[in-house]
Amino acid sequence: MGKKILFSPVGGTDPIKYFRDGSMLHICRHYRPDIVYLYLSHEMMEYHKMDNRYLDAVKRLGNHLGHTFEIHIIERDALVDVQQYDVFYQDFSDEIIKIENTMETEDELLLNMASGTPAMKSALLVMATFAEYRFKPIQVSTPQKKMNAEYEDRKEYDNELNWELNEDNSSDAPNRCVEVKSLNLVKMIKTEIIKKHVLAYDYAAALTVASEMKEELSQEAYVLLQVMEARVKLDRREISKLLTGTTYDIYPVKEGNKQKIFEYALVLQMKIKKQEYADFIRGITPLIVDLLEDILKNKCGILLKDCCTVNGKDAVLKWDEGKLKNAGLLGILDNEYKGGFRFGPVYSHQIVKLITNKCNDADLKQKVDEITEIEGKVRNVAAHEIVSVTDEWFQNRIGKNAKEIFELIKYLVGKAGINAKKDDWMSYDKINEQIILCLR
Repeated sequence: MGKKILFSPVGGTDPIKYFRDGSMLHICRHYRPDIVYLYLSHEMMEYHKMDNRYLDAVKRLGNHLGHTFEIHIIERDALVDVQQYDVFYQDFSDEIIKIENTMETEDELLLNMASGTPAMKSALLVMATFAEYRFKPIQVSTPQKKMNAEYEDRKEYDNELNWELNEDNSSDAPNRCVEVKSLNLVKMIKTEIIKKHVLAYDYAAALTVASEMKEELSQEAYVLLQVMEARVKLDRREISKLLTGTTYDIYPVKEGNKQKIFEYALVLQMKIKKQEYADFIRGITPLIVDLLEDILKNKCGILLKDCCTVNGKDAVLKWDEGKLKNAGLLGILDNEYKGGFRFGPVYSHQIVKLITNKCNDADLKQKVDEITEIEGKVRNVAAHEIVSVTDEWFQNRIGKNAKEIFELIKYLVGKAGINAKKDDWMSYDKINEQIILCLR
């Protein structure tokens, strides 16, 4: 079990006043820290030198509780102007960093928010609000539940008498400590930033922010952010590793190659939502080739592998003359191309020729022609020229905007035998909703 450590400025009501604990002593009483750091300004140092009141009270409390306090004095004898906020903010930061450097992972740092001057309290409030350090801020209410009256002489202080008359020594005295729960403004801000990145499908940015506050996030939220970053990259192996031992099933489409095609289509859909139109149009070619291959299989009964061979390290699919002859397809391709068909790598327009000749679905053939025409008109321009690709650019060039182009793709996905429901196309948004729920 780790140690409890208290950092406490010392103020005018410490250690005992009005027959009650001051804030510093009250926190020591109810939290029983193992180590106590007392921060003393010039005035408090004068009292300390006069009668050792702070150490004396803590030691008496230790005897009363049967607990040993290790006490350290942080002397600021030259600190006379105690109303300068900036001085305390920097000095407190330096001292807390020193303390944190001595702490083990399981140790807990307590912070007295109630003692000291207004400038001291303000500095501590800002530090607690912006969660710059690993500590538990503690407030202590006054015994009267209102501002303390100033009539007790603090110069004439009797250690023995104040201890004997201290009503907080009674077993039924109330605990006036309150742990401050709502000050972590930075956590709130960063959480909102994560949400905005998630809603913008920028999972890499969301994960960067999340990694800065990983200990404060739910494990579920952090894992899902990692999963979605991997999903955008189509890294199914990493996703499988991340989801091991969980009940999450993020894939609407399960079947191997169909899942691969559908996930790729979802990435393109996300490109449109992010208005990354150039990336969208550059990315449609491999998807169209895969879709046309499956349409050729499902609607025409033709397997591309029966017409081709795989050559080279990059597994490039190339037409095979002998296989095309055996399949009765070479004549179709020869008739479609002037001077006869030239064998080589498989391209989408060649598959379209086969679908046009072998498919009986007129609507499908029209949509296939349409998507390949769109690809031809815009892909090469976007891939090889420096152009500003906007939704208006699509509209002006081909008479369709990006969403209308994607509707064509969704239609072809269905014809390729991928039975995706309407909700399946909202898969990213559904996971986003789950992440945001986990961030609350």
